[in-house]
Amino acid sequence: NLMKKMMIGFRLILVAQSFVLSTVAPSSSAEKLRVAYPTLGPGSTPSWVADEVGFWKKSGLDIELILLGGGARMLPALISGSVDIILGSDTGVTLANLQGANLVRIGVTMNSLGYSLVTQPAIRSIQDLKGKVLGTGRGRDASYARLVKILSDHGLNPATDVKFLPVGETPTGRLQAIKNGLVQGAVFTPPLDLVGSRDGLRILQKIDVPTLGGGINTTASIVQQNRRSLLTFLRAYMEGIRYMATHKQESLKVFFKYFRNPDSEALAYLYDDTVPRIAKGLRPNPESVRSILDQIAIDDPRARQLSETDHWNLTLLDEIQQSGFIDKLYKQ
Repeated sequence: NLMKKMMIGFRLILVAQSFVLSTVAPSSSAEKLRVAYPTLGPGSTPSWVADEVGFWKKSGLDIELILLGGGARMLPALISGSVDIILGSDTGVTLANLQGANLVRIGVTMNSLGYSLVTQPAIRSIQDLKGKVLGTGRGRDASYARLVKILSDHGLNPATDVKFLPVGETPTGRLQAIKNGLVQGAVFTPPLDLVGSRDGLRILQKIDVPTLGGGINTTASIVQQNRRSLLTFLRAYMEGIRYMATHKQESLKVFFKYFRNPDSEALAYLYDDTVPRIAKGLRPNPESVRSILDQIAIDDPRARQLSETDHWNLTLLDEIQQSGFIDKLYKQ
């Protein structure tokens, strides 16, 4: 039912899209770009560093970074023209396109994520989860897909052996729900798994998943009208990524600004897990794209018919690579 509501919502948004985009002047986002991200997580971190250190500003762009607090709010904002780029909501982008949107992926921050299944301390094995309630985000999101995989790999039937409860607007809310006993477990990316374990919860299992993290998504019309600005955006983002990889302490200071309760150990853990996963050239791995499509196919079988290149426009990254920019950046 929730998925049906989401699909109906997408259709209503699409009706508004044609009107909103037709009223936005092509020059309105020529030098200013509004960029949204969904959560304080791994895929968002390089954007904070690129912004705080000033790579976008130096390149002549006025970037407004906006935390929208959950992937469910990202798609409406992009489709309506409220923002120009979203970093993340990668399953939602494909789902929206299957419903008739015209969104385009122009790059990706990461091609893998580390997930931890965190549970109440009394849970000692995956089998102990039988008959229990597990927390997810809204809809069949990434946390749901990871839980289904872990349960299936250990012989539990996700459809009958456990119950899923959408809880908490954010991963932090889901962590609180475990502490309160509302649910018995949920999956998290760093650093919340570490935070949970220090609060007495159990990291039951860790998995490394080929998937897209911090996908760089926009609309076809923005690619057409503001190609030059997007090229500038991507180049400066790559500079921010290189800086983050080579300046740990400076990057951790940036992380501190974004987290409400800065925790030195947790943020260092987040940094150490994230940096090796970042795609320096922002290119997607086909395996990671396929993983996203298989996840979407649970609800919409049409996703199985999509290739790893559908909905992607990598010509901007091609242009940057052919210019020698990336080679020069890493020879500095």
